[in-house]
Amino acid sequence: MQATAPGFKVNDKIVHTTWGGGYIRSVTTKEVANEAIVCYEIELLLNTSRVFVPKDNLDVADVRHPGSKTENKKAIDILRSRKARLSNDWKSRVTYLKNRLEDSTLGCYAETVRDLHAGYADDSISSTERKIYCRAYDLLASEVALIRDCDIRQAQRFIDTQLK
Repeated sequence: MQATAPGFKVNDKIVHTTWGGGYIRSVTTKEVANEAIVCYEIELLLNTSRVFVPKDNLDVADVRHPGSKTENKKAIDILRSRKARLSNDWKSRVTYLKNRLEDSTLGCYAETVRDLHAGYADDSISSTERKIYCRAYDLLASEVALIRDCDIRQAQRFIDTQLK
């Protein structure tokens, strides 16, 4: 998990490392267990859902600012590079992939997508690996959309082009 970057305001871009990238749409108060909690309301790019993150708990909320244009370029270079050799042992491979995703960085998302893409495309990976691929792809696409100032479909097309 990455350290949280403080200083968000309404309309800022934000990445929730579980739910993906989006925009802060408001700062609102939610009543939880008879306690008023000030939250950021995040509108997600992937499915237009909204997530509420307590403003006072950003250090544990798994949110951060999107990567920079330089980090985006590195991620694109990763997508274009030769895939890593993964373990033949399924359990070791899945543990490695899950741990890499938990690092919650643009580069880790790109590495996971790159390494699983061919297996996903030809249906030669397990259902668990397919889920990991889909999660990494969605997280990568939502962050790329934020960095490139485009919609999610354009980001997905861009990623798909890089993988060819």
